[in-house]
Amino acid sequence: MQQFLNLKKLLTSLEVDAATFSDPVKRMFIVEGESLTANIATGIDKGNSLHTQPEHDELLVVLEGEAEFRVGDEQMRVSPGDLIYIPRNTLHGRVRMLTERWAVLSIYAPAFDRTKKNIRWDRDAS
Repeated sequence: MQQFLNLKKLLTSLEVDAATFSDPVKRMFIVEGESLTANIATGIDKGNSLHTQPEHDELLVVLEGEAEFRVGDEQMRVSPGDLIYIPRNTLHGRVRMLTERWAVLSIYAPAFDRTKKNIRWDRDAS
């Protein structure tokens, strides 16, 4: 694992993890520490990406694009530079994209165990 990363370079390379290809949010994992996980998530799919992480708090930094984003019962238009805190087990996600491209830095604590299902997609609930 690299200790120093450049977000602009990561955005241009954006190698999406194959395990996320079928998810509404595609991810490139960049840090996998003992107590946190970080990735860059992109909005290749333009629709709803609502989901929960039952065991993880999340902090998002919007890097690129604009979208309508929901956290719990609140919804807001977000754009680069916006910081979004998501408590564990809170329904959240992009409701719709407002620009062609979308990318966020996601930091999760505690760290993801990637052998487990960490995310519950709203589209799968029924």
